[in-house]
Amino acid sequence: MNSAVELLNVSKLFKGLNSKEFLAVNQLNLEIKTGEFFSLLGPSGCGKTTTLRMIAGFELPTSGEILIHQQPMKNRPPFYRPVNTVFQNYALFPHLTVAENVAFGLEMENVSRPQIKSRVTDALSLVKLTDFQTRYPRQLSGGQQQRVALARALVKQPKVLLFDEPLGALDLKLRKEMQLELKKMQKQLGITFIYVTHDQEEALTMSDRIGVMNHGELLQVGTPLEIYEYPQTKFVADFIGETNFLTGRVTQIQGQQITVLVDEQLSIHLTTSQPVIEGQIINLIIRPEKATLYANTDQNRGDYQNVEAWKGIIEESIYLGTDTRYAVRLTDQTLIMIRWQNWHRDDLQRFTLGDQVKVVVPPNSINIISN
Repeated sequence: MNSAVELLNVSKLFKGLNSKEFLAVNQLNLEIKTGEFFSLLGPSGCGKTTTLRMIAGFELPTSGEILIHQQPMKNRPPFYRPVNTVFQNYALFPHLTVAENVAFGLEMENVSRPQIKSRVTDALSLVKLTDFQTRYPRQLSGGQQQRVALARALVKQPKVLLFDEPLGALDLKLRKEMQLELKKMQKQLGITFIYVTHDQEEALTMSDRIGVMNHGELLQVGTPLEIYEYPQTKFVADFIGETNFLTGRVTQIQGQQITVLVDEQLSIHLTTSQPVIEGQIINLIIRPEKATLYANTDQNRGDYQNVEAWKGIIEESIYLGTDTRYAVRLTDQTLIMIRWQNWHRDDLQRFTLGDQVKVVVPPNSINIISN
């Protein structure tokens, strides 16, 4: 598969007040493949929007090079790049109808009238707004305005479509619906989508691959499964979903099976291919949904009969609808969160505050993490 966008050692340095410099993007190397839905994910100020703006041509790199379909962009302005951008602020012209808003870019390029009409019709059909052509932006809902902005970008038939948090202004239910529609549309069109978001669930839902950024650096690139199940740094693990962090000392190594002692009293057995040595202090992560709870008197642990159980006490119970979040005290210093799926109504109050429980986590669901 050919590369749609390549960033080679790209950095962006801004000058602020009193000529102080701020490094927004630091030596970023990234390859995005043709036809891929790629998301840049990270907190505010991490450099993801600056990266997108450099691809679009709204900002120029301080150093490094950007290629779009193997063509160097150098100082090429936005309107000469084979990309288009959809912003969070839709920036629709209030005095133009839906059809006129979508046609505007084509008119600026002197495309023929018949071709404009055909392409506008196709674009509005794609975003399911065929019956809204004569309406004005003020007559549309937020979701419909977002679709018009998307149609306006699609009508120019870009090779790469850029999105800068386009769903941020929508309510939660509509945002989830649009996520699925955008993913479906991207697969249908085969256009490369590069999507900037700070919403982890949004990135996991839509993306073929995700790049997690922080402080201007690209920390990890991978599929949603790789990013969630095998985070490479503490920041990635903490930013993507809920995570329990534990620190312990390696006390035993037998092939890929190791034992880690947490707080000098809790032995944790896990499976790892990472090189470790006895006596080494390491960091572990456990996703809350990977743990299973049993009553302290329960002798039957099903599939986990041969997995070591840790004794604990329920300190907190929060009902969240689909599941209940329990805080379980394992040692004086170690408290872990566990997500218990609410399968049956008669099982919702299975554990209450102060209950003594057993916590079971499969050894291959415990990961070693770097700082």
